[in-house]
Amino acid sequence: MDNQQKDTILSLLKNDEMNRKFTKNYWFSYKDFLDPTDDFTDFSCERLEGKHEYIALIENLISKDKAAKIFVQVYGLEDNGQVICADTLIVFSRLSLVEIKQIFNEPKDIFPSDIGEETDFSQPTFLIGDNGELIPGTKLFNDGQAVYYCWWD
Repeated sequence: MDNQQKDTILSLLKNDEMNRKFTKNYWFSYKDFLDPTDDFTDFSCERLEGKHEYIALIENLISKDKAAKIFVQVYGLEDNGQVICADTLIVFSRLSLVEIKQIFNEPKDIFPSDIGEETDFSQPTFLIGDNGELIPGTKLFNDGQAVYYCWWD
């Protein structure tokens, strides 16, 4: 994750917290968020070395659906704003829910707590782009792709 992305998400999350308004969703490309060298991000309680296992799961999915897009949904800050946290992957894919479950439940040590199809898009959602720009989530949808969530507790 580059510095502009960090500055953008820190500003957005701090503003939401200060105003006590948690009405927007923020996503990152999984490659930006799960960068194994970046200790600014924490996915499902894994800071550095644990991210490799999640990347392997995602790469397995992408090998089966080359057009899939995977994002990480950020939920908050920890360590006085020094770490942003997430525990949910958002998956755009042509694969069925059964196939998605099979891929993510394959490993016996990091399988998700819940996997399902996302159907509620009532909250505004933004992808934090490469240069920190906000891209409306509605621009990410493609015909033929379903949207799934994979959540770790």
